[in-house]
Amino acid sequence: MENLNFKDKLNFNEFPPISLEEWEEVIESDLKGKDYKDVLQWRSGEGVNVLPFYRKEHLKDLKQNLVSVRTSASWDIIEPITDTDPEKANELALHTLRNGSTGLYFDLHSDTISSKEDLELLLRDIKIEFITLKFGPALSNPGIVQWLHTICDDRDILNGKLNIYFSFDPFSSAIRSGKLLDLDNIQKIWSKTGDLFSFMVTDSSVYANSGATIVQQIAFALAAGNEFLGMNEKNAQKLYFNFASGPTYFPEIAKFRAFHLMWAQILKEYGIQEADTPVHSETAYWNKSKTDAHNNMLRATTEAMSAALAGCNVITVHPYNAHFEEPSGFSSRIARNIQLILQEEAYLDKVADPGAGSYYIEVLTNKIAEESWKLFQETEAKGGFYKCLKEGFIQDEITRSRKEKISAYKEKEKVLVGVNKYQPDEIQHSKPTIQNFEFEFSDFSFINIQNIEPLNIEAELQKGDA
Repeated sequence: MENLNFKDKLNFNEFPPISLEEWEEVIESDLKGKDYKDVLQWRSGEGVNVLPFYRKEHLKDLKQNLVSVRTSASWDIIEPITDTDPEKANELALHTLRNGSTGLYFDLHSDTISSKEDLELLLRDIKIEFITLKFGPALSNPGIVQWLHTICDDRDILNGKLNIYFSFDPFSSAIRSGKLLDLDNIQKIWSKTGDLFSFMVTDSSVYANSGATIVQQIAFALAAGNEFLGMNEKNAQKLYFNFASGPTYFPEIAKFRAFHLMWAQILKEYGIQEADTPVHSETAYWNKSKTDAHNNMLRATTEAMSAALAGCNVITVHPYNAHFEEPSGFSSRIARNIQLILQEEAYLDKVADPGAGSYYIEVLTNKIAEESWKLFQETEAKGGFYKCLKEGFIQDEITRSRKEKISAYKEKEKVLVGVNKYQPDEIQHSKPTIQNFEFEFSDFSFINIQNIEPLNIEAELQKGDA
């Protein structure tokens, strides 16, 4: 240490560059002649296979430019409020805002809000002009939109920018219910909602929580969004996307990045340059456990990290027990604090798109984009998302992936700690619930289509054991 001169310029001549071929020779030697591209390839089950490492040489084959997908790293923390009493829901909402959330997600039943007075009670003392406000599918109808418009007018806040979102997605609702509105009726509903709020959503979380791969989630989100734009290009201004972030950490980061790039390409084809379409993310339901519920906290943390690092505008972390019981004050606090720690201690909101330029993430983004675009084009060639949903193509694709996923966990090709490995002695049989997708449009007729039940791996593995 005495002979070191820290004023000297450092050089790394003793560490000469190593070519890709030299790395591959060493790997092949260590594997005793086996091809690492086969032996060490990660078959993710998400529609793409991944090599164990990538280098600068791999970037030359990428089709898209290496650009950041988002220029801001900040995101809004919105907490789901599910209490069916408007006054209690209001109390919970104020509590979560006082304790760190920057937004609210009212995921209530349709009969919770039956008048403007109910809505005023729900929003009492909440400064909606300063937060992100989101209403679940059951509250996403023209009546509540009009009541909210009147409330905003009464509060004299219509002149400012309001981050208010509804969750009207007739396609995701149809996948759950088996009842699909025809296109004319969908447009009639839109025509009654105005342009003040983002009323329409393409909710890809339904595909994810049904068993879809990452490639399918993106492709069908693009196709559904394109269906909306095909009805009216102005829909780009009041449309947003909602995804579920799952357990495959790096592919999930690449999923959101790939989606940003491809949706920008679709908007470009419509001549739309200025639309900054928001992307919301929520932690997945399908992989959460009742038997070993506290593991869900760890799963939710990595899922939230993927969404944050990939540049999502809004993130919801569901409480670790939300899929099998009413969340407690403790579970809601932990869910909220996961995001607060990611922002205030891990500083994930300080660097925009940190994955940009990473050999591994850029290649993974490219692979997912290519495969998703192929499926998107196939869907369009078959007549578009609406026709494919009506005829069952979307459901068949997701069902196939769902069966493969269930089989992989049954055969322990994939592991969920506490679910199919290291299980507790006492098994609590699961009957999961999931987001409410009821719609109140009694004046309209529906087309009956094939539906898909929500997936929960733990419940699937327990079938036959009860």
